[in-house]
Amino acid sequence: MDRRSFLKASVVVPFYFSKIVKAGESAQTKFIKSTQKSFDYLEVRGSYEQIGFQIGKYFGKNMKEIIQQRSEWHSQLINILNTKKGRLVSKELLRITQKHFPHILQEVKGTADGAGISFDYIWAMAIKSELLGLENDPDGCSSIFFRDKNNIWLFHNEDGHSAYKNLMFALKVIPPSGVSFISLVYPGIIPGNGPSLNNRGIIQATNYIGSSKSEIGIPRYVIGRAILEAKSAQEAIDIATMQPRSYPYHHHIGNMNDQTYFSVETTPGLSQVKEPEGLYFHTNHLLFEQTKNYKYEDEDYKNTSSISRYKAIKDELKDLDISRAKAEDFLKILSSHQNAPYSPCRHPKDEVQGLTLGTAFFDLKKGCFRLYKGNPCQAVKNNLYFDFKF
Repeated sequence: MDRRSFLKASVVVPFYFSKIVKAGESAQTKFIKSTQKSFDYLEVRGSYEQIGFQIGKYFGKNMKEIIQQRSEWHSQLINILNTKKGRLVSKELLRITQKHFPHILQEVKGTADGAGISFDYIWAMAIKSELLGLENDPDGCSSIFFRDKNNIWLFHNEDGHSAYKNLMFALKVIPPSGVSFISLVYPGIIPGNGPSLNNRGIIQATNYIGSSKSEIGIPRYVIGRAILEAKSAQEAIDIATMQPRSYPYHHHIGNMNDQTYFSVETTPGLSQVKEPEGLYFHTNHLLFEQTKNYKYEDEDYKNTSSISRYKAIKDELKDLDISRAKAEDFLKILSSHQNAPYSPCRHPKDEVQGLTLGTAFFDLKKGCFRLYKGNPCQAVKNNLYFDFKF
C-alpha cells in the first residue's frame, strides 16, 4: 500500500463509534521533548475520547512511522482482519470490550481520530495477538523480583521489535476516574502493555505468552489498559483474571502503598496468582501448576527466546550473593548478552529483530518508578534514566 492510499484509508466504524471526536482540542496537555535520558512525555487530562485524541495528535507520526516501517506485518494484520473470519472475530472482540470497558474503546477511537488514521489500522494493532493467533508475532520481556527485609524491587526489560527504537513515548494520563497513571507506550498500541504506575501506588509490567490460538474474549491489551485505573492490587488482579479472555498473558502487579507484589498468569479459561517471596524471575512462558499445561502455548517460541533468557538469568543469579545484593546487581543481569540474540538484553541480529527498548526499575519501598531509556547495557552505566513519582 502506498503512502497516499494509507493516509486516505477509510473504514466502516461500528455504530457506537459514529460520533466524531470534536472536543479533543479542549483537553489539557503538557508535552516534554525527549532527551538522551528520557522518552517523549505527554501529560493529558480530559474525557477518554479527548485523551485518545491528544495521544493520536502528538504521536500520530510515530504510529504512521511504525506502520510504514513494519508494512509487511501491518498489512498481514489488515489482510487477516478483512477476511470473513477476521471480521467476525473483530466484531466479537469489539462487542465484548464495549460490554466491559466501553471507555477504552472511546480512547482507541479518539487516538485514531487524533492521528488521522483509520480506526481499523489502530484496532488491528490493539488485537494483534488475537489476529495472529494462527500466525507468529512474538514479543519478549524479562523480569526479576527481589524482596528482603530492606528492599522490594521489580526490574523489567521491555523488549519489542527494533522498529520501535526512538518511537516509544511516556504518558501521564488524568482520566475521568481520577486514577491517574504513567506508562511507557508503544505507538499505536493501547497503554498498559509497557511498565506503568498509577496514583494509587499500583504498578504493572507484563510478559507476552505465545499461543497458537486465540479465543473470543476480552483482548489482552484491553485488560492491560483497564488495570492502569485499578484502585488496589486486588482490583488489578480481578481485572487481570477476568473471563472470558482471548489470549494468555502474564502480569506483574504490585502496590507501593502496602508493598505487596503478585505474579499473575492467565489463559483463556484458567488463571493462577502467586505472591513470591525472596527472589523470583519470569520471561515469556507459563510456569505455574494450573497454567503451564495450557495446550495452545507456542512451544517453539517458549523453547527458543523465552527459555534462553530464563536460563541466562538463572545462570547469572547463581553467582550473586543475595544477602549483599544491590539494585545494580540485578540491572547488570538484565544487561547480560548471554545466549544472544535471545539474551536478557536484546539486540537485533540477522532475522531476529528483538530489541530491549527500555528497562523499568520499581522500588516499592521508596515509591519510585525509574525508566531507563534503551538497552540496559548502555543505559545503566551511563545513567540514562528518568524517575517518576506521584
